Amino acid sequence: MSTNESSLLELPRRLAPSIGAAVSHIESSRSLPEKLLHELRDHGAFRMLTPREYGGFEAPLETVLKVYAAFGRLDASVAWTVWNANWGFVGAMLDQAGCDQIWADGREPIFANSGSPGTAVPVDGGYRLSGTWKIVTGIGQADCLAVVCVIVEDGSQRLTKRGTPDVRLFILRRGQWEMKDTWNVSGLIGSGSNDVAVHDAFVPNELVAGIEGPVRIDRPLYQGYVPALVLPGCTAVVLGVAQAAIDETVALVTSKKTPAGGTLAESARTQEVIAQSEAALQAARLLLLSAAAALDAAGEKSEPVTIEQRALLRAAMSHGAQVSRKVLLDMYELGSSSSLYRGNPIERLFRDGMVALQHANHSATLFEAVGRVRFGFAPGRMLF
Repeated sequence: MSTNESSLLELPRRLAPSIGAAVSHIESSRSLPEKLLHELRDHGAFRMLTPREYGGFEAPLETVLKVYAAFGRLDASVAWTVWNANWGFVGAMLDQAGCDQIWADGREPIFANSGSPGTAVPVDGGYRLSGTWKIVTGIGQADCLAVVCVIVEDGSQRLTKRGTPDVRLFILRRGQWEMKDTWNVSGLIGSGSNDVAVHDAFVPNELVAGIEGPVRIDRPLYQGYVPALVLPGCTAVVLGVAQAAIDETVALVTSKKTPAGGTLAESARTQEVIAQSEAALQAARLLLLSAAAALDAAGEKSEPVTIEQRALLRAAMSHGAQVSRKVLLDMYELGSSSSLYRGNPIERLFRDGMVALQHANHSATLFEAVGRVRFGFAPGRMLF
């Protein structure tokens, strides 16, 4: 393991005091405090996937997922924001002129992003973008917004040579979007995942990239299927949240008395549930990391990432989501009445974890797409 990777893995521990001090503010303000946001950026939490040319770590996906999970054990909204802001890999995809704009001041920009497609119309020198994107994490504090759009010409979708819609990635700068204050939810409150509207914004060609195909910086991390650098992060966060729920439940039951006397920790049922939950969660975590490591290895060998490897990653994500949901439910139940009260860590972890599990990447229907690949069919999903 390189020094950079070791430094990244230590990052959540180093920032734990600052995150702990910000917990009440995160809930009440529905966003991360500016002080914490800047501390995260200054320590490199947002440049894990950024090319080295722009001050990034260019860390393997397996390492990055470990960091997301560690942040998830500290605070779900912080971890969710860190995951969504790690879009510096676009530095490997865009032209040099575009990167010069984004990293003009030498600081890592804070990204927000959405995978729901809008529309883009070609014009001289670039594109005109319009669309509405829901649930865009951290948009209120973002410097750049990365969105995907379908190219539309003469009122119809432009198709690629394969007969599929021409979908590209666009980078907008602050001032080109309108934020809608819509994030009134039960969990992940501090992620500030509001809606965004874009009305006929101009994006120059240098801030547009293809989602698949050759990249400008052709090194191992960027040689595979680029969307895979994004997709599994949400699952790593949830696995971290579920582990935190186990930790907090173990702490609670060692002192919580039962009506019959003794503590909940002395109950055979409690012992069984905790042991089964930890085993299942650890297995799910290792499966996700193994799938990510396979993608890292393909990049190191300059081998293409196969559809089967992508399917294994998706399967690991869906499995991790299922396991995490059961763990959160079991921990909430073991906490009995204590789990009901705001201020109890289990209550908040349950809310945050359940909201994170509603992400489209955790849809149970993705197992169907994985099964289609196993039978030799196309997955039938965008960004699979």
